[in-house]
Amino acid sequence: MSPTLDLSQIAGVVAEQARSSEPLHWNLGEYLNHWSPSSLSMLRRCPYQWQQRYIKGIKSRPGEAPVTGTAVHAALERNFGQKIDSHEDLPAAELLEWFDDVGWPTVLDLEQAKSGFDVQWDSGSGPDRAHGRGRKMLSQYHGLVAPRIQPTSVEGEFSTDEFGLSVPVIGRFDITREDSVIDVKTGKRKYTVAKEDWRMQGGVYAFVKDRPVEFHSVSITDAGNVSVITPLEAEGLLVHPSYEERRQMVFRVRAISAEACLYMELYGPDIDWPTHGVDHSWACSYCGYRPDCPAWKHE
Repeated sequence: MSPTLDLSQIAGVVAEQARSSEPLHWNLGEYLNHWSPSSLSMLRRCPYQWQQRYIKGIKSRPGEAPVTGTAVHAALERNFGQKIDSHEDLPAAELLEWFDDVGWPTVLDLEQAKSGFDVQWDSGSGPDRAHGRGRKMLSQYHGLVAPRIQPTSVEGEFSTDEFGLSVPVIGRFDITREDSVIDVKTGKRKYTVAKEDWRMQGGVYAFVKDRPVEFHSVSITDAGNVSVITPLEAEGLLVHPSYEERRQMVFRVRAISAEACLYMELYGPDIDWPTHGVDHSWACSYCGYRPDCPAWKHE
């Protein structure tokens, strides 16, 4: 019979292992004071990209998709934040009006100020088209999914030392309810199975929160057709790690951290770290560091 999923037991075993066997000498202290699920996924995906972002501190131009997604998340936070006590969703017209007048312009200004660059709009379409696409995704999700969610918290943060690293793992989650954590993903492509980097994120969340993680895929095509898929429609969007999978997640996180230390030991902060080049062309298409990337500069 499989062991009971007990977070404290897992954490205790891992912490004991960590105290007796630090993977590599920690040599990133000048550059990194914590890991996050997204930074772990980035290092695993492409060491060069991670080095540009976290070691060299080079900011990339924000893209349309993440800016639009951030604006949609801001509106969802507004709705679900008040729903914790009210148990009622905001009227759709009220939420969409807030998105138009406050949410979208605020996020747009903040993202551009944070990066120091203007947003790179897809095909030079400009902000109006992106705003309309975000509005459609918000409207569909609010109408189809929000009514069945009763949140206990929104946009929560966590920090844990239980992975046994020299710095904590810190992250944010969109929505929690009594029996699950929900993370909403927006984009052009609909998903029925959690992507690999989502599974990394979900595995960390499940370890920290000790509950299943639901991914909700909200997508819109170039023609403006919206699709909303949750684990009710596709079981592959539910990440519910077993006891052994949680143990392996700890080992993976520690291995990724050790890999970063190894690259720093081999190359230092200035020499370009290795890339995965065209082996990961899907990710390269969305990478703001691609113009100077050694794997692509001759393309």
